[in-house]
Amino acid sequence: MEIINAFVIIGAVVVLSGLIAYLGDRIGMKMGKRRVSLFGLRPRYSSIIITIVTGILIAVLSVTILLAVYSELRQALFNINDVLTRLEYLNQELENRDQQLAAKDQELESKDQELSELQQEIEAREEEIASKEAEIEAREAEIAQKDKEIAAVENELEELTQNRDQLQNRVDELSSQREELESQIAELDNQISELEADYDELREVANQLQAGVIYYMGEDMVYQKGDVVYTDVLEGGRSEQETISALNRYLQAANEVAREKEIEVNEETGMALRLQTEDILNAARIIYNMDSGSRVIVSLIARVNVPQNDWLYANFQLYEDFKVFEQGQLISSREISAEQNSKEIETELEALLQDINEKAINQGLLPDNSGQVGSINFSQFYDLVNQVRSASGKVKVNIYADTDIWRQDRLSDNLRFELEDNSADSSAAGEVDSNE
Repeated sequence: MEIINAFVIIGAVVVLSGLIAYLGDRIGMKMGKRRVSLFGLRPRYSSIIITIVTGILIAVLSVTILLAVYSELRQALFNINDVLTRLEYLNQELENRDQQLAAKDQELESKDQELSELQQEIEAREEEIASKEAEIEAREAEIAQKDKEIAAVENELEELTQNRDQLQNRVDELSSQREELESQIAELDNQISELEADYDELREVANQLQAGVIYYMGEDMVYQKGDVVYTDVLEGGRSEQETISALNRYLQAANEVAREKEIEVNEETGMALRLQTEDILNAARIIYNMDSGSRVIVSLIARVNVPQNDWLYANFQLYEDFKVFEQGQLISSREISAEQNSKEIETELEALLQDINEKAINQGLLPDNSGQVGSINFSQFYDLVNQVRSASGKVKVNIYADTDIWRQDRLSDNLRFELEDNSADSSAAGEVDSNE
């Protein structure tokens, strides 16, 4: 409706303006024809004045009509400063509202972030609860399994209790056989003494055969490829100067050992070893970069076969040194029946020593060229056999580390043998130290 009124008013203004223009034109034409003069001016200028007055009337009439009809236009026209002030205030208010809205948006985003973190924390808590529940179920299953094992042990204990009387009868029978076995042991001791004498003769023959074989295979060969020329333990992780000094001392000691053989020696430097500078620097770098306090086994290995009066070419082999067995640590044990004959006991003890050899190698002890880490001598071995035979029933042979055993140590030099007599009236039969 307001749009229609606006068009009506505009139409009326246009019509009135046209009518005034027409009337002004007609008046001007008549005055021109009659050559009427206004204010003493020429008719031409009088006509121009009439035209100007007509235009002014049109503008005044248009503005008057619009101001009369639209109060807002009157306010806008006569109160323009207030309107501008109001507009500026509204713009400032709008800007403040925008800032508040941005702050609200930021606060809302922060709340969303906190909500997301809370949801993640809730999920983590749920996962932790699920894990705890699974752990509780596993514990309950383990407890149930332990209950079953306890029941089985109780049943076994009951059976052992029932067998105790039978074992006691068996012990009585074995005690009656002990005197007979002791007489047999004395007889076997005499046989062992005879065997030891034969063993010395056989060893001498074996040495002669070995010397003959070496002579036959190559009498002038000083080192075979892969033979260890020199081995020592160095400390890693020290300063650069200390590492170089230690390696120099090592090379001097190795050179002294090599010069004991009939090999070529540089007369100017006195060096018998032929080493590559790159290998020496690489070995020094490895030792320097190790952890402080660590130990490294440094070996010089013959790179090729070395005949007499020829150069000794060698390579470095480095192994990290560590303690394989603690002093007093039980390395292995085996239960042996003292009722067996000497051959069977020897077989059992040899199997025990072989088991120790394999276990030591598996745990890091370095073997020699024969793949062994040491062996006890003949007299120690048969002393152990005699102790087993002098016991009764089942004898448990325990082998302990007599000292701390490192990777480069020989196992046979650091063992302690202890025997436990498992008969009912005895707890220990003896002890053999491999260092004796």
